[in-house]
Amino acid sequence: MKRLRFLKLYDTILEQDDAPIEAPPAEVPPVEAPPVEAPEVTPLSPESEVLLVRLLKKAIVTNIEAEDIDTISTLKDINEVNAKSTLSMLIKIMQKYSTDIDVDV
Repeated sequence: MKRLRFLKLYDTILEQDDAPIEAPPAEVPPVEAPPVEAPEVTPLSPESEVLLVRLLKKAIVTNIEAEDIDTISTLKDINEVNAKSTLSMLIKIMQKYSTDIDVDV
């Protein structure tokens, strides 16, 4: 009796193994978002290059307060879109220490 029961269970297991396996659902290829157009990048004008170099020169020698360091450290990545507004903010911070862009030597 136990043997017959065992054989029935064994047959059931074999039937399950012989059953066709359902194919996994076909993967839907991800839809690609249309490419984002990059803002047009133009080279600096000679006047802008001079301003940039003067600001860098002054920034290297200026000791700024901790409050201004915190303000600057909260800046996100500077890119073509936000560069002008960021430049204005940085110039305002630097003007707290001197209204002249050039370094007094």
